[in-house]
Amino acid sequence: MFRKILLPVDLQDKATAHTSLQEASHYLADENSELHVMAVLPGLNMPLVAAYFPNDTMEKALRGLDHELHQLVAGALPGRSHCHEHVCEGNAAREIIRMAEKLSVDLIVMPSHNYTRVENILIGSVTARVVERAHCSVMVLRERKG
Repeated sequence: MFRKILLPVDLQDKATAHTSLQEASHYLADENSELHVMAVLPGLNMPLVAAYFPNDTMEKALRGLDHELHQLVAGALPGRSHCHEHVCEGNAAREIIRMAEKLSVDLIVMPSHNYTRVENILIGSVTARVVERAHCSVMVLRERKG
């Protein structure tokens, strides 16, 4: 069992995120253990692209993401204390690793989306990057087929 767990979720796949929240909570050592749930908003990394959006675009998007994350956690784990929510902007794998180090977590739980090989080549695999670079153990939750 673990004292601090980080669970990054993709709010575009709420069903997987909901299931992952419930699954990750089973690995907490006790009621004083901490579950940190995070969502990452891909940033407007290129100044040329960012120039086409109003200055407050990212701020509004982050507020919306924070609200969605809160709704997800409240629905999946009602009444759960010691559950913390985090939203950030940037490269997903880099932000997950940064958050794990900042919080000194014992475990990162990563939901897997079961992309095909071609999809992984084209879009990359955040899970693979986190597994390669994380300072702590990483558990990959696979979706059950059938």
